[in-house]
Amino acid sequence: MIVKLAPIEIFSLMINFLLGSAIVVGWNFETKQDVWITILLSLGLGMGIFYFYIMLHSIGKWGNLIQIFELGFGRWISKLLGFIYCLYFLYIAGRVLKDFSFFVAQVLFNNIPFGIISFTLLLVVSYGCFLGIEATARSSLILCAFTGVFILILMIFGYLSPYFELSHLTPIFRTSWKQALSSVFPTGLTFPYGELIVFTMLFPYANDKKALRKYGFISLCITGVLLLLAGEMILGLLNSETVNMYVYPFVKALELTSVFEFLPHIETFAVILNLIGGFIKISIFMSSGIMILAHLFPKTKPNRQIMAAAILVFLFAFTLSKNIIQHLFIGLKIVPLYLHIPLQLIIPFILVICLLIKKYIVKSL
Repeated sequence: MIVKLAPIEIFSLMINFLLGSAIVVGWNFETKQDVWITILLSLGLGMGIFYFYIMLHSIGKWGNLIQIFELGFGRWISKLLGFIYCLYFLYIAGRVLKDFSFFVAQVLFNNIPFGIISFTLLLVVSYGCFLGIEATARSSLILCAFTGVFILILMIFGYLSPYFELSHLTPIFRTSWKQALSSVFPTGLTFPYGELIVFTMLFPYANDKKALRKYGFISLCITGVLLLLAGEMILGLLNSETVNMYVYPFVKALELTSVFEFLPHIETFAVILNLIGGFIKISIFMSSGIMILAHLFPKTKPNRQIMAAAILVFLFAFTLSKNIIQHLFIGLKIVPLYLHIPLQLIIPFILVICLLIKKYIVKSL
């Protein structure tokens, strides 16, 4: 079956993917009132990463990541790297699943085991993978509208809350450039923008490659603006001295808001945002891992590939971290440095160099 994705569908996938868990759990307020600087720096570098991946595809004849590996490194090295990236995508899917499980268990259902929450969401994601990436993309297009409306409503009432103080946003420019850059690299760079490496499995399916650049740029801008506005809202409600005390500062900030006193628990909308973002993000990582499995093991039935991927995601979610503290430490300190940087930046950069060298050699002959 030939898969075709409209640019607007990839746009919606990128919006939901980039916001994903970032809008709820992906905050780093080490720079305090200057958090807007780190958000804008991360956005600028994220745009560079996006156009780097687009350049990779244009040089690689718009094949998917594994096909480009074959062009640059040859058949056997591409198989090895394909296996590594398959495990990487499924591992990150497991981490997002664990993020979602911790969040729901702490915010909504304290007495429900993580396994039941994760299994339920993973079952829905697996069914989406069975239907195919086109079904996920169409679902994302609808869910993207809900995401935008919910975020705007939450931030409007957050800024209008009587607990919001403009004085909490000042003074600015108190952070040194060294500290700002340390908060951007590697964590702010690799999450969420560096994770766009997974879209190297989806970009070839775009039916309009030229429009892909425009829609990708717009989705990055929208994501950056929403994260910036949400970050300033959180600071205005919680202040810079207490914001780092909370695992989910976005939810804690929303607890200080209400809609005309008749909807006091507006923070429950954050759960819906996390559910939408978690579903799309896990689906994209898992679908990309399954695509690689299909490339590596073409004779295996698709159902078995989906089942194998789901089992690996579930195991990754529950075997590599025992509690929220360990989970966050691994996700913020170890994964960005030892997984994200090599697989998101170093290997793709080496691949581009090899492709350019081969292209130059062919032209010179």
